[in-house]
Amino acid sequence: MKQKIIVLGLGNFGGNLALKLTQDGHEVFGADLNPAKIEQLHHKIHFAIGMDTSNESAIQHMPLDDCDLVVIAIGEDVGASITTTALIKKHYQGRIIARSLNPIHKMVLEAMEIEEIIEPEAEYAIELANRIMVKGAIKSMELHGNYEIVEVQLPKKLIGKTMGEIDMKNKYNSYIITVIKQEDSKNLLGFKTNQQKVYGIMHSTYQFEQNDLLLVFGQKVYIDKFIDQFS
Repeated sequence: MKQKIIVLGLGNFGGNLALKLTQDGHEVFGADLNPAKIEQLHHKIHFAIGMDTSNESAIQHMPLDDCDLVVIAIGEDVGASITTTALIKKHYQGRIIARSLNPIHKMVLEAMEIEEIIEPEAEYAIELANRIMVKGAIKSMELHGNYEIVEVQLPKKLIGKTMGEIDMKNKYNSYIITVIKQEDSKNLLGFKTNQQKVYGIMHSTYQFEQNDLLLVFGQKVYIDKFIDQFS
């Protein structure tokens, strides 16, 4: 579903988020105090405005009444983030996602009753640690009970085999949730990029193809066993 999203702070995290949301079909309004960041995104997202988001009059001129989500992605300046968050809370009653820069900042956001707090650096560090631990993993998300969802490149030995032949549930106590296909496409600047598309629900007759990415659910020990078997 297409959403109207405001992203405040267009640094590395906020800028990339705004770009990805735009590519996914959402209408994005981005704001940052730095003119260079606005210039970088001016023709790549729907609206990129240079403004001080810690200024209440500036906040009041944002299209808050017409948006589905506000993401406060400000990095480095904790004071500006807190002030911006307080103003958004005052003038907007919808969904808010705020970026935390350190533990004290997170405590302040929690005190302000922000329910969705993200820590991109910490979350990426955990994902990277999990990826290092699981051989062949491209991405990894740790779940409760020692379970994980891991994205892995299809081992070459499985090209041409079917889901039924692998029998993940009985042989490896794991499940292939879906397959991600990699297709060539063009980005907003016209450059050739690699686009990923989810195949959908898997059936026993599905035949694996070269360059398939597998999304596997299970415990690390069993996923490792599966990868080792066919590496």
